[in-house]
Amino acid sequence: KYKEQKKSNSQVITVEIKALDKITAIISTLNIKIGEEKNFGSLKIKPLKCKTSDIEQTPDTIAYLQVIDESVKNNDQVYVFNGWTFASSPSLRPLDHAIYDLWLVGCSNI
Repeated sequence: KYKEQKKSNSQVITVEIKALDKITAIISTLNIKIGEEKNFGSLKIKPLKCKTSDIEQTPDTIAYLQVIDESVKNNDQVYVFNGWTFASSPSLRPLDHAIYDLWLVGCSNI
């Protein structure tokens, strides 16, 4: 069971994601506020939620991400990833993309 943290008015929840370009082998760190979008290559990444595990469980952070590949030019853009990802188990719900890999590092202000 995971609990969603309530943010105070002065704190903005930020999701930290590592992003790998498999062609250049460059790893970037992306810090994206909940509800905002950020581009990495042709990917548009939007985190919607971030939660931490309950005290009784092994500490973990999970985030709900939506990822669109903007290089796909059709009228009905489909998410290449739309779901929960776990900081402790990035391969549990991996992004399946030929050029890019993303994995959750954690969230701040939660």
